[in-house]
Amino acid sequence: MAEVKSMFREVLPKQGQLSVEDVTTMVLCKPKLLPLKSLTLEKLEKMQQAAQDTIHQEIAEKKKLPSDQ
Repeated sequence: MAEVKSMFREVLPKQGQLSVEDVTTMVLCKPKLLPLKSLTLEKLEKMQQAAQDTIHQEIAEKKKLPSDQ
């Protein structure tokens, strides 16, 4: 595996004390909301609704034709 070069170089003091503070804290982030319906499901429902509307219109037109003659 190739060695990854860091943008920062490590600096250690030549004199004095070296202390490390390792405090873990919770970090809050925005909640990720998932849609209740997927986009694909919504598209399928729209297509189904459009097909049903078309069928209802055709049935309504067929009912109108015999009464007009």
